[in-house]
Amino acid sequence: MVDFKASLTPMRMILAYKEPVELEIEMVNNSNKTQMVSLDIYLGERIGFDKGGRNTFLSKKIHEFKPGERIRNYYNIYPRVNVERGIETIKIKGADRVSAPNA
Repeated sequence: MVDFKASLTPMRMILAYKEPVELEIEMVNNSNKTQMVSLDIYLGERIGFDKGGRNTFLSKKIHEFKPGERIRNYYNIYPRVNVERGIETIKIKGADRVSAPNA
């Protein structure tokens, strides 16, 4: 089983500064078998992974995630150009499955 943990730094985006917040996603393989992991991140329509805010989806695949291994990934999230105050949703979907031998 793979455990997923996510956090934002800082917790709130200050729109006046137009600076990104950092999304940290940590994955830990707590099983005794090598896993294949997929991670999909969906951002709300007023934020994005690039400074223009156009890229709102990211997908990552790890084909060989060894037992006991820990991976941390960091992603900058920017406000769109004409964004107004409000709450945005970040959806993170993680899935794991046991790797087939010699795959």
